[in-house]
Amino acid sequence: MDNTEVKKESKISGKTKFWGIVIIIVLIVLAVWIFVVPRVKANIAKRRAAEIMTAVENLKQEVDDYWKEHDGGGGFVMSEALAAAGIKKGVQEKWQFVVAWKPTDIYTKEMMDKLNDLSDGKYVFVAPYKMIMAVATDKNPLKTGVKLWYDAKTNDYHGFGVNNKVEPDWSEIFTDPK
Repeated sequence: MDNTEVKKESKISGKTKFWGIVIIIVLIVLAVWIFVVPRVKANIAKRRAAEIMTAVENLKQEVDDYWKEHDGGGGFVMSEALAAAGIKKGVQEKWQFVVAWKPTDIYTKEMMDKLNDLSDGKYVFVAPYKMIMAVATDKNPLKTGVKLWYDAKTNDYHGFGVNNKVEPDWSEIFTDPK
């Protein structure tokens, strides 16, 4: 009788060990899911945001240089500007870039108004464009349509990786022609 009781005890303890190991594994997986996965996702999002922010900054510089060299935006070709700005093909496939130009007369008027109001030797910023925007394409791991844009009026970046803004103020970009 002692032998059968020992066998029953070892079977019970074997099942208990099995379920104990299963519970420990489940708890480890949950801990990883709760503590590690969000950090990894945040790190990936931060890298993606830095990549597109750098691309828009480089494009902004290229657009500024183009405007200075050509006295306007006429003849501007986005694909050439992206290549000249050193934006990688992979980034170009994941993002669509757009420049919303100002008409030359509006740009000149804004520049003159700011220069006339200048009395303390401050830096004057007037951009020849209203906005430079990058929009995520369907090849981007982000949701299609996610945006990052540079607002020339405020000299600030908005959207993905910068703040919670989802869309620019379109009324500033497409003003009422009345």
